[in-house]
Order: sequence, then structure tokens, then C-alpha cells
Amino acid sequence: MHFRAEHYLDTARERVFSAVRLYEISRYSVAIYLSGVAVECLLRAYILRETKEFESRHDLTDLMRKSSIADFIPPQQTREFGVYLTTVWRRWKNNYRYASISRLSSEFRDIGLFSGIKGDPLKENARVTILATEKIISAGVLAWNSKQE
Repeated sequence: MHFRAEHYLDTARERVFSAVRLYEISRYSVAIYLSGVAVECLLRAYILRETKEFESRHDLTDLMRKSSIADFIPPQQTREFGVYLTTVWRRWKNNYRYASISRLSSEFRDIGLFSGIKGDPLKENARVTILATEKIISAGVLAWNSKQE
């Protein structure tokens, strides 16, 4: 199947929408996973916009660098965009798709993502991840559209 940059952009929006819906029905681990996929799709859209080379790795840091998306984000939003990307990057790895809820919880606990959270720590991490993802996708889509004009 062949994908154009616009396909990835559309998919990014769909995946973040799905992540929100999954969060609403307490499917936190899958919501986190789809949030990361949404960011990955956005970065892939930017990469394909400039080159026809497909990057098969799922490393958000590497995709961020190759995408040059930072060049399209307004300078006053660059730092905030980086914070949001780091938030998602700390909570998403492609192999988490194989992790059960208990395994993901153990991983997050081990890397310090449960510290200081009252209530359900996986729920809070999902909330934070989705919020950051929504901000990334919104900024990316806005920058995409402004470059079109």
C-alpha cells in the first residue's frame, strides 16, 4: 500500500481522536499507544512532504529530526512543542503494543512515571500523553496548513 504525506496527516488526526475515545472508556494503555502512533504519523507526514524515502524505524526522536517539523513551528512555540514531544516520547515506544496493562504499569513505575501521582497512575499518564499529543497534532496541522497557503 502506498501512502502519501496527506494520508499520514489524516491518520494522525484519526489516531488522536481514537486515543481520546479509548481514554474515555478506561483503555489507558491502548490510548497511550495510539497517541504515540498519532505523533509518529504526523512526523512521517512531514518527512514524506520533503522526501519520498520511507523511514521504517519507530524512533520518535529520529523521526522528529528527519521531519524538520521544528522549522515549521512558530519560534514562540518551539520550546513548548519540544516539551510535548518529550512527554509523549517518555511514555511511548513501539513495542508497548505488545505490553499488557500490568506490564506497561511495571515499566512506567520502573522509569519513574508513577512518582507523585494520586489515584490511578496509568490513567494520569494516559491523560498527560493524550494532552501532549493533541497539542503536537494541532501545532503540526496548523503549520502544515499555513505552509500550503
